Amino acid sequence: MTAHKEMTARARRGTVRMVRAVLYLAGGLPTGLVWLVSCTALLGIGVATLPLVVGAGLICAAVLSGIPLGAVERLRLRWFCGEPRRGGVRGGSGPAGGGPLTWVRRRLTEPATWRELGYAVVHSALSIAEFVLVLVSVIIPAALLTAPLLRPFTRDGRLRVAVFQADSTPQALVLVLCGGVCLVLSYAVLTRYAALRARLSVAVLARHARPDDGTDQERYIGRLVRSRARILDAYDAERRRIERDLHDGAQQRLTGLIMTLGLARLAVADSTPETRELVERAHEQARITLTELRDLVHGIFPAILTDRGLPAALTALAEEFPVPVTTDLRLAERPDEAVEAATYFVACEALANIAKHSGATEAGLSLRRTGSRLVLEVYDNGSGGADAEAGTGLLGLADRVAALEGTVHLSSPVGGPTLLHVEIPCAS
Repeated sequence: MTAHKEMTARARRGTVRMVRAVLYLAGGLPTGLVWLVSCTALLGIGVATLPLVVGAGLICAAVLSGIPLGAVERLRLRWFCGEPRRGGVRGGSGPAGGGPLTWVRRRLTEPATWRELGYAVVHSALSIAEFVLVLVSVIIPAALLTAPLLRPFTRDGRLRVAVFQADSTPQALVLVLCGGVCLVLSYAVLTRYAALRARLSVAVLARHARPDDGTDQERYIGRLVRSRARILDAYDAERRRIERDLHDGAQQRLTGLIMTLGLARLAVADSTPETRELVERAHEQARITLTELRDLVHGIFPAILTDRGLPAALTALAEEFPVPVTTDLRLAERPDEAVEAATYFVACEALANIAKHSGATEAGLSLRRTGSRLVLEVYDNGSGGADAEAGTGLLGLADRVAALEGTVHLSSPVGGPTLLHVEIPCAS
């Protein structure tokens, strides 16, 4: 029973393949003939009226006529192959910005336009031969399979189908067997040729495919944004690893060295002044090095941001800032790590710019959640005139925020004040 079902399913799939191949090959004739007649008419009238402006327009239309034919052929390929096919003409087939003349000029300089024109010429010739092939491959097996039914309707009782002939009922039954063989051959020829024809069409029409409609463009941009976000996540993870390695490795060893030098300073208390001075100097240099290393580790990725979250990290940042900073940090729950890192480093860069360039006497730091977006605002009463593209460091951080689909707005008129407004989407 199972074997019977498998054979039935296989026969059904074979029938579907045969029907699709016949419709695909036979369907090329209408498109090929319509294009051939239209292009010939446009070229003929265009050459005749070439001294007039309309003649040049008609010739251009004939050259560009391969674009709509290519669009129709891609639709037929999508039906036959079961998957979408994009063309190589950028921006679709509608007029682009700049008007119709700009669109025509752009299309005439694109290789895809000439490639589709060449495809149209070949397609119009092949479509006639393919239609004849389909007729022969369908009519002959059908006539042979129905030979016993057709023979009585002939004038002399003699049935002729191509090179086959039947004068009696037994001979007609033999033709039925020949018709089965021809049907199998027709199936093999039509399905394989249709698949080959479709692959050749794809190679020409779908070459160098680019997003050519709004949906494809949005998907393409979405993939780029997600790729940039993954790169930032990997970058932050690497920063955290470096911070841990420095904190647990070099920083601990420096602390042990300082303790050892402290003991050595006590041990050489009765030694010569030169020895005590060398040990004292080594102890002081080790202590300064440890302080610089702690600052470096804090700048790479502060441990407080990982351990206690964004409000605590921003509070510590404000307390260490040389200018008085008023904080208003309201955050009920922690956002994603990437959002936390981006927000923190934007605040760091903004406060660093205030200290270096603004001459401000007070600053403000605000953090809140508004709907599904995290909002950071950094304010100062300095001289203003800040420019994100003037090498202040904000441009790189704005790119980082943009990778998370966030926005950065800077208001800094000459004379101040300056307000940096950052919004980053965060998970609910």
